Amino acid sequence: MRNLALLTACALTLAACDTSGYIAQSSRADAPELSCLTRPQGGCTFSQSPLRVLPEPVELPKRPYKFFPTAGPLNFVDAQGKNWVAPPRTLTDGASIPKIFVAIVGDPTAPEFINAAAVHDAYCGVGNETGTMFHRAKWEDVHVMFYDGLIVGGTPEIRAKIMFAAVWLGGPRWATPAGAVVSTQGQTAGRSVSYVNPLDRVPVPRKQEAMRRVKSYIESTRPPLPRLIAYLKQVEREMLQDVWALAYEEGQDGDSDYFLEEPEEEYVPDYEYEETVDPELDVGN
Repeated sequence: MRNLALLTACALTLAACDTSGYIAQSSRADAPELSCLTRPQGGCTFSQSPLRVLPEPVELPKRPYKFFPTAGPLNFVDAQGKNWVAPPRTLTDGASIPKIFVAIVGDPTAPEFINAAAVHDAYCGVGNETGTMFHRAKWEDVHVMFYDGLIVGGTPEIRAKIMFAAVWLGGPRWATPAGAVVSTQGQTAGRSVSYVNPLDRVPVPRKQEAMRRVKSYIESTRPPLPRLIAYLKQVEREMLQDVWALAYEEGQDGDSDYFLEEPEEEYVPDYEYEETVDPELDVGN
């Protein structure tokens, strides 16, 4: 029952707390979008662009594309003026879309994606776990940065938001220690503590169904970013409620495979944020 309670707590956390700096500034789902789509004057530039990679291909297990180390640093300034950097030798395959969503989202490799993908990879990409920037910012902010980078690279708005939704629902998540900031100083200050992503327990077909619904929602309504994030959070809650119900039902007989493993150390954030949910959002459509 402790494991079941942990799963319930994860679902409630999604409903009550928000760790994203972007959402902290846009607490209402109907707030205006503050991104490189609407505020290019806020920064929204890559330096050391176009990205150069070294002719040293790397093949990683279960990855469909070859990775290449970047030849030099790639810096990005987002719409809020925050600086991000992919250090030299960041491994990138030019794609950040989770494999389970490629059939829905489409080919994740294109010239307009590569800069955003490389910086995104520096903060959470496989093969960069020992890099100086790995997990040195909140996962939500890293994924929003990816969206900004796609816009600056020339990706159309709808396409960029679909790709953003894919990494939000299927990409990596981590706990960030209090006080971690985007910085190039050392490797330890921003390292994550033990963390369990509750969406890891959602079956792949269920995630794919949710991503198709999100894609349709984006294409039909063209939501601003705060409204899209609010919608994604409601989709998350719906998926977790399904998993919780199945875990509870199967757990009566002790046969459930859906219980979460308890983390070695519980992560307690040092902030609180009451999310405003738009009552007009309906994830069932």
